[in-house]
Amino acid sequence: MAIIAPVENGKVVEDTTKANKKDDKNTADKEMFLKLLVAEMQYQDPLEPTSNTDYVKELASFSQIEAVQAVQEQMSTIQANSLVGKYVILNTTGASGNQEYVSGKVDYVMTDEEGKMFLSVNEKLYSIDDLDSVCDDAYYTAVTGATEFHMAIETLPNVYTLTLADEEKLVACRKVLDEMSSYQQQYISPDDVKKLTALEERMAELKKAAEGVEES
Repeated sequence: MAIIAPVENGKVVEDTTKANKKDDKNTADKEMFLKLLVAEMQYQDPLEPTSNTDYVKELASFSQIEAVQAVQEQMSTIQANSLVGKYVILNTTGASGNQEYVSGKVDYVMTDEEGKMFLSVNEKLYSIDDLDSVCDDAYYTAVTGATEFHMAIETLPNVYTLTLADEEKLVACRKVLDEMSSYQQQYISPDDVKKLTALEERMAELKKAAEGVEES
């Protein structure tokens, strides 16, 4: 069963249950190390006994490794908590098995019983290992706006199948583009702009031809 950490003021509240489990694990690791150390002392070669200094070094090395692991776990938690409320882009595996990008704001951070961290984005959970980028608001707005604009352009017909009925769609796309800031327009594909311009020119020709028919 997953353990969801509560969020207060944009930060995850420390889970004491998880801390107790970590303490139990650390205690078990220490006991295992001491048992191995005692076994090594009992069954060492009497002709080449290990000195006390060597045993002290082994114990010190174990303590060092334990301390480094504790610091790494704390840093991982701090880094994960700092993502709450920020926009991220995730590179994850979709239902079809293909790699796909997911973007959105991190609502909260979750840790399961094995200590693995997950990010809640768009009401779904993703492994923190899938994190690709962390974005500020301006960048995220620009990228998502460019993506939506591209999708709108993709729905438009080509210059050969364009009709007068498509004029409203062209006007809507042009309005979206013109209302973007210069920073946001940097993320618009030149090909999308080229297609829109070509369709507008073709629309002007169709309207002119239609007006000529009406006058005659």
